[in-house]
Amino acid sequence: MTFAELYGMALDHELGSYDTTELFTTVRRKAATNRAQREFARLTQCFVVELVQPLTTGVARYDLDVLAADAFVNFMARPLRLRKTSASGVVEDRLARHDEAWLDVHRPGWANTPQRGTPDVWALDATNGVNQIALSPQPDVLGAETWALVVPVLLNPPDMVADTDKPFSWQGNAQMALEPYHWGIAHYAASLLERLRKDREAVESQLTLFGAYVQDYKATRRPRGGDLRVRQVRDYQRRARNSGSDVIEQGDPRV
Repeated sequence: MTFAELYGMALDHELGSYDTTELFTTVRRKAATNRAQREFARLTQCFVVELVQPLTTGVARYDLDVLAADAFVNFMARPLRLRKTSASGVVEDRLARHDEAWLDVHRPGWANTPQRGTPDVWALDATNGVNQIALSPQPDVLGAETWALVVPVLLNPPDMVADTDKPFSWQGNAQMALEPYHWGIAHYAASLLERLRKDREAVESQLTLFGAYVQDYKATRRPRGGDLRVRQVRDYQRRARNSGSDVIEQGDPRV
């Protein structure tokens, strides 16, 4: 669904109102829709993006906030990767994560001494509220190659602005796997707008419907496997109940 469809048609349906100029103004509809998009992403952690930061020889720190357009929430469990591209193809290596205290002990002078090579360790430097990725050793990019850092992160989705924008988009690309959950955004947005009518029952109803979308998303992302319950190969209790005083002879199938 597009932004216009969400703040227009979808909210018309959920609010039972076509009002866009008095109580449910277009400005309020848009703001509620964007807030709902962020709330769904916060509860489900669905908005995962792989950021790509080109590396430069001798530069050990890179501003994560700039790279993530100030939408950074957290790192994902997947490791950061060093991507090397050359005429022979693309090679990716995982980087280990340590804190700066570990680097100070195991690689003295890492922050100031220009030790260059292939980075194999990274740390988060959040000094003065600025999130930077620090690499060790400093990159030493070969002339015939290009190096980049691939950073899987959890982001806040950017606000939709144009009518043709779609939810959960990054740099113009929408995550289409999330399209079945777009209507859930309308439910949360409607719950915010229903407060203007002071209709508590309608607010609760819309929040319940929104919660169902959240739970459905989480359920589809749980690891799937076989039945993990432990079963006995033989039902000894039933066998004991049914045996009575019978004598079990050799060859009896109950054995």
